[in-house]
Amino acid sequence: MSWPEVKRAVEEQRYELVLTGPEIAERIEKDGLDQNIFALNCLNFLQISNTRLSSLPEDLGNLLHLKTLDLHRNSLQQLPSSIGLLRELKILDLSGNELKTLPSTLGEISSLQTLNLNCNKLTVLPELKRLTNLARLDVSHNQLGDLPQSLYELEHLAEVHASNNNITTLSSNVSKLASLKVLTLNVNSIESIPTELSLCHKLKKLDLQDNAIKDSRLAKLIKECHTKAILDYVAVGHEKGKSGEKSRKKGRNRKTSEGDTEKQKEGIYMQSGTMIRVLKSERFQVVVKASVQEIRPYIVCTVVKNLDLTDMATFKKFISIQTKLHDSVCDHRTLATIATHDISSLTFPLEYEGVTPSNVHLIPLGRHKEVTAEQLIADLRTEALKQKQRQKRSPFKTGLYKYLSLVQDTPLYAVVRDRNKTVISFPPVTNSENSKIKAGKLDVLLEVTSAVDLGTCKSVMEHLINSMVESGFHSSQETCATASARDDSAGGTKELIIEQARVVNSEGQLKVVYPSRVDLQFEAVKVLYEEKA
Repeated sequence: MSWPEVKRAVEEQRYELVLTGPEIAERIEKDGLDQNIFALNCLNFLQISNTRLSSLPEDLGNLLHLKTLDLHRNSLQQLPSSIGLLRELKILDLSGNELKTLPSTLGEISSLQTLNLNCNKLTVLPELKRLTNLARLDVSHNQLGDLPQSLYELEHLAEVHASNNNITTLSSNVSKLASLKVLTLNVNSIESIPTELSLCHKLKKLDLQDNAIKDSRLAKLIKECHTKAILDYVAVGHEKGKSGEKSRKKGRNRKTSEGDTEKQKEGIYMQSGTMIRVLKSERFQVVVKASVQEIRPYIVCTVVKNLDLTDMATFKKFISIQTKLHDSVCDHRTLATIATHDISSLTFPLEYEGVTPSNVHLIPLGRHKEVTAEQLIADLRTEALKQKQRQKRSPFKTGLYKYLSLVQDTPLYAVVRDRNKTVISFPPVTNSENSKIKAGKLDVLLEVTSAVDLGTCKSVMEHLINSMVESGFHSSQETCATASARDDSAGGTKELIIEQARVVNSEGQLKVVYPSRVDLQFEAVKVLYEEKA
C-alpha cells in the first residue's frame, strides 16, 4: 500500500518529496521503504533522512530528473550502482550513515556539485576525475588513509573537508586545485606539508591542527597563525623558513619585510580598515531542548553591537550578503540557514526546540497576521501551485517556495523562541516579523542553524562575519570610541564589535560559545578578545 506522502506527490505532480523523522523510521522498520517512490519520475528533490533506512533498491536509477538527493542520518550500508544513472544530480548528501564503500558509478555523475560523505566508515573513495563540476567535497569523520589522486584533477573544486580521518600525506598535486578556497585536514596523521600548497592562490581557510607535523616551527604556525603565515612559510621550504632572514626575502610571490612579518603575527587590517573586537559575555544564552535533536540539532549565535545600518544602501547590502550565502555556502539552505534579529525585540534566554506544526504560532517575515507554521506551509504551497498554473512553470525554485520541501511532512518543526514564547525563527523557511532588522543603528543577533553538524554552523557564521568585514560593515562610532579608549592601538580604525553568545542544553551544560579564540581565523584581520566592561 502506497504511503500518503507518495500518493499526494502523484496526485499533485510534486517535484519534491521529503520523508523524515520517527514515524517514517517506524514504517521503514516495519514494512520497508515504499517502492512507489521510485516511480515518481518528475521528482527533482528527494529527502529521506533521520530514519533507520539501511539500503536502497536499484530502482533509484529511475529518478532521472533528480537534482538533489538528501539521505543524511540514516543507516545506509551500501548504495545501488544505479545511482550513476542520475546524470542531472547536483547535490548528494550521504552524511551520517554507515557506508564503508561506494559504487564506482558514483564517480560518473559529472553534474554533481556538492558531495557530502561526512560521518561514515569509508576507507577509500572511488575514482573522481569525471566529477568535473564538483565544487564542495566533505569526507570528514571517516577512516580514509589518503585522498585519491583523481581529486586533484577537479578544476572547480573550491572546498575540501577531510578532517578526522587517517590521512598521512598531502599530495604535491594539490597545486592543481586552482579554485581551492577551503581545505580542512585537522585531526589526521600528516607529517609534512608540500611546498606546492602555497601555489593555491585562492586558498583562504586552511586547518591543519592536530596532525603529526615533524617541523616544530610549522607545527607552531599551524597552531597559532593564520592561513597566510602558514603558506608563506611552506612557500620557501621548511629549512629556509628556519633560517629567519631568508624566509623574509621570499613569500608567496612577493617580498616580505621584517615589519610585514610582525604584522602577520598579530593580524593586519583588511583594506576596509575594519578590525574585530570580541567581548566575552554570558548575557546572551540559547537553550537547546531535546525535542530538536532529531530534526535540526545544531545552532550557533553571536551578537554584533550597534551595527551601523543607517544608510539604506548599506542595509540592502546586509540583506544581500545573507541571500548570497544561502545560495552558496548554505547550498540553498540544505546545509544551513542564516537568520538575523533585532536584539531590542528579544527577551533572553532563547529556546531552540522542536514543536508540532499546529503549535508553532508566528508572524512570518513580510506579513502582518499571525498564523501557525502548518497554515503557513499550506498557504505557500497553494500560492505556488496557483502561480504554476498561471505561469506554466514551477515556482518551487524561487522565493520561499523553494524551501517548502525541506520541512515537508516532518512531525516537528525546529523553532527559536524568546523567553516570552514568541517565535522569532522558523528555519529553514522564514524569520519572524517581530524581530525584523530595520535600517538604523542596532544590536543584531546572528543565528545559524543546521541539520548537518556544528562545524557547518561555525563555517557559515565565519563566512557571514567575514563578508560583513570585507563589505565595510562596522559598529557605530559611539561604540567604537568607548571600546577603543581601552586600546590605543585601534587608532582611527573602524571596528566590528561582537559579543559572545552561549548555547547550552536543558541542564545548563555548555555546548558552544561563539566566537571563541579558535574562531574568526581570518587572513589579514585583527581580532582582539577582551573581558566585557
